[in-house]
Amino acid sequence: MSDLLKKILNVLEEKGPLKAKKIALILDPTRTKILRSDVNSELYKANVDGLAKNENDEWSYKDFQVLEISFTSNSSWLSASHVENSLKKYPELLSLRSHITFDFSNKSLLLDCILKILSLTNQLIKAGSNVTLKFDKNSDSISYLNRCGFFDKIHKDVIVLPCRPEVSLAKIYNGNSENLCEIISITEEEDDSYLLRLAELIEAKLSEEDKKILLSKLRTFIGELVGNIRDHGLSGIDGFIALQIYNSGKIIIAISDSGAGLINTLRNEALVHYQDNPDLIVLKEQTLENDIELLSYVFNKGKVSRTGLNRRGLGLSRTNEILRKISGTGVSNISLTIRQQTSEFNFPFGIEGIETLGCRTKEGLMPLDGTHYVLTIKLDK
Repeated sequence: MSDLLKKILNVLEEKGPLKAKKIALILDPTRTKILRSDVNSELYKANVDGLAKNENDEWSYKDFQVLEISFTSNSSWLSASHVENSLKKYPELLSLRSHITFDFSNKSLLLDCILKILSLTNQLIKAGSNVTLKFDKNSDSISYLNRCGFFDKIHKDVIVLPCRPEVSLAKIYNGNSENLCEIISITEEEDDSYLLRLAELIEAKLSEEDKKILLSKLRTFIGELVGNIRDHGLSGIDGFIALQIYNSGKIIIAISDSGAGLINTLRNEALVHYQDNPDLIVLKEQTLENDIELLSYVFNKGKVSRTGLNRRGLGLSRTNEILRKISGTGVSNISLTIRQQTSEFNFPFGIEGIETLGCRTKEGLMPLDGTHYVLTIKLDK
């Protein structure tokens, strides 16, 4: 990079956007050493990230930070906790325009964090950052992510190292796995065909007795939660849903969106319509305890709508009722993790629904848009 280009970029970073003539004048008020043509020559031949020209021929420049984020664990698998522990070191990640590399070398990803990484990656691209995902060559992680459709859903501008798979295994083998439901996009269009695929997978792992008890309830739960995202959680970035069933009898359902966030929607839009409800008004102030109680209220009692209209509210009480029924059947354990903003809530389920007393929380996480659910069901074997 020439000395003149460095000076030009410094001017643009401090005072841009500017036209070439103005830049030349700032650098040389005498107009004898640096001319507009000199500035234009440097700018047009420059190959610098963050340098741009608008429709008014004004140039702007914002220096990109370079961040390489690696993930550590004692095993070769990364869970949501491992990912969160690494990301919390970068609280301003979504507000910076950066060159960001996520280094997953020697690591494989569990489903509880895959959709979260997918949503975060797409959010960073929308915010103006450049994103690279780094894997080992021929790693099992790339194969699994390709099989579940991860690379089909990340933004086309994301760089994958050593290379993005040329062939989508998810598209080739879609529907042929007995344990995996490929990542499905949640969009505004009403298409509930994904429920059939999820139901088929779950049904194949259930006994005849469990099918009668669980299958319709799980289908309804997933449909309600996805419907809630369609209504309240879309923001120009698709939401996503995926499912994995393990031989141990554990079912993982992950659902993720990039919207305003469930608690934000409740507190900033819904609560204004319930001024005469003392149980809700006391929860208007944002505290961790109030967030727990607010989530508990809308799941366990429901009838809270962002518009205040007397309808089914945000659909959450119905999903909760379904899980309450499931928790009293042939299931050893159910938990629902809700991650949004800078906090995560892990609620156990009992016969009364969400149990606030046993809620495990994490605070101080990296700010993340949207709401990210992980439902874990352990079947009695």
